[in-house]
Amino acid sequence: MELEVRLADGTPLDEFTSLLQWLRSERDLHGRVHARRRPPQQEELGGAFELISVAVGSGGIATAFVASLGSWLSSRRTEQTVSVTVDGKSVQIVRNGTDPVDEAELLRLIKQTLNEH
Repeated sequence: MELEVRLADGTPLDEFTSLLQWLRSERDLHGRVHARRRPPQQEELGGAFELISVAVGSGGIATAFVASLGSWLSSRRTEQTVSVTVDGKSVQIVRNGTDPVDEAELLRLIKQTLNEH
């Protein structure tokens, strides 16, 4: 099963790259994190990166993903909106840059979305 992770429209590319590198640096997620491009629009030579896919399964991969995502969100100083989708069901996380990330709540929301799968 794959989770799709998207940042809000208009988020700078360096934030997308930062999240991608952050997730890839997580040992438990090694080899499971990939950037996906959208098809190019008429004036573009190539499509922009649109989402990050994370292959999850058994063995606590979802928990490792949530911990890593929570840590990344906690490290941001600006507001971030992240959507996590599996099979068309999504959860949206908005962090304003000052409140701590409640990893337990984040894990509960994502696991709830996975269980609805």
